[in-house]
Amino acid sequence: MTDDLEREPTAAALRRSLAAHAAEAPKGELLARRIIDSAGADVPVAGPPSRRGWRSWALPIVAAGAVAGVVAALVGIEHVRPTAANQPGSPTPSVLSTQQPTPLPTTSAPESPAPTTVPAVPSKLANVRIADLTFVGDDVGWALGSADCVGGRGRCTAVLRTTDGTHWTGMSGAAFNMLDVKGCADPCVTKLRFANDLVGYAFGPSAFYVTTDGGRSWHRRPGGAIQLETLDNNVIRVTGTNGGCPGPCNIRVETAAIGSSSWTPADFIPNQLDVSAVLLSREGHDAYLLLTGNPAGGAPSATSTLYRSRDDGRTWQAVGEPCPQTGQEVDSTAIAAGGADRVSALCATRQSPQRYRVATSVDAGSHFVGRPANVPLDRVAALAGDPDTALVAAGSGLARSTDGGVHWHRIAEVTGTIQFVGFESMRVGRAVSQNGTRIWTTRDAGRTWQPATIG
Repeated sequence: MTDDLEREPTAAALRRSLAAHAAEAPKGELLARRIIDSAGADVPVAGPPSRRGWRSWALPIVAAGAVAGVVAALVGIEHVRPTAANQPGSPTPSVLSTQQPTPLPTTSAPESPAPTTVPAVPSKLANVRIADLTFVGDDVGWALGSADCVGGRGRCTAVLRTTDGTHWTGMSGAAFNMLDVKGCADPCVTKLRFANDLVGYAFGPSAFYVTTDGGRSWHRRPGGAIQLETLDNNVIRVTGTNGGCPGPCNIRVETAAIGSSSWTPADFIPNQLDVSAVLLSREGHDAYLLLTGNPAGGAPSATSTLYRSRDDGRTWQAVGEPCPQTGQEVDSTAIAAGGADRVSALCATRQSPQRYRVATSVDAGSHFVGRPANVPLDRVAALAGDPDTALVAAGSGLARSTDGGVHWHRIAEVTGTIQFVGFESMRVGRAVSQNGTRIWTTRDAGRTWQPATIG
């Protein structure tokens, strides 16, 4: 039966008017923008979510011992201005914030991300020096470093983020010191690693911080780390102590789920105590831990020992010194995990003049084959890449090999001492040179590099 109201002329006219206005009304997104504009609000329109890329490998520059050197000053760096000036006696100066974050409760489950905060007006940083870089895709990454304090004197900690690999934006919340901030007084961090867009780790031998909101806030957890790498949905952490031996002592390995504060000791028993440096590299389920020997005190033999894991760091096996010995001692000084059980070691002769070659393995480190060609660089310090794709050695410049170290070609356009080299994917990598004033990017597995100069 038809409702009497539907036959009412006034009601029918009202319905026609409402229908006409509805047809002219803006769609949802445009309507929201008109409402915001009419209110005079300054609200940014959200862009597309960041792409979460995969990493084939990622290797920082090798440094003797547990503390990495300060390496770079990046192009186009910006930061968020702090809400209050640094106060005298503040325990941990930050270029962005002096507030100490509240620690999260200890739990075995990953923490929920902290609430998103609205950033303040950005401004330029001065005299930025970056100690470490970490990426979760070809161009989405974070930098750990220091800069001139804003609104005060001295150096302050800076954590920065990029979504295009070139322009960097400062983030507030860093509540720890760096190498050139307060003499790296506790809490001191030297390295940075992100597992995904939200979860990251800032750490040093005696300090350990976790973020679950992409670096907006940091929360201190117990312990520290000498090395840490995230991949394959878990985290491998290498710990140790200083004192009582020439290098790091009491080396231990732990694993955890990404973002978790519950760490499980790995089945790892080092067969050497005299360690000069600790290096960790991983790809897929495979991880490689290199403990370099320490020749201090005139030791006649101080070769390194390589340990491998096939199960994301839970169990480890010693496979010995990967570099073949050739009449004089040859020491492995860097390790680079590749894909499909491939791994490479950088080999250095002990006696002067030092020569550098590589040894490669195609069976996850069970057997290594030494390559005859010398790397055409002086003071080679790092190795990155995959022997079947491209290996890049770094020292006084860069050199590249595409046949597992049988032949090397110096990259002529990259000059100066390289302080950082690493690959974010099979083709995209970055290097830092010229005392931290120049960034080089490759997008063709190291064949060509494009520079960006500071200033």
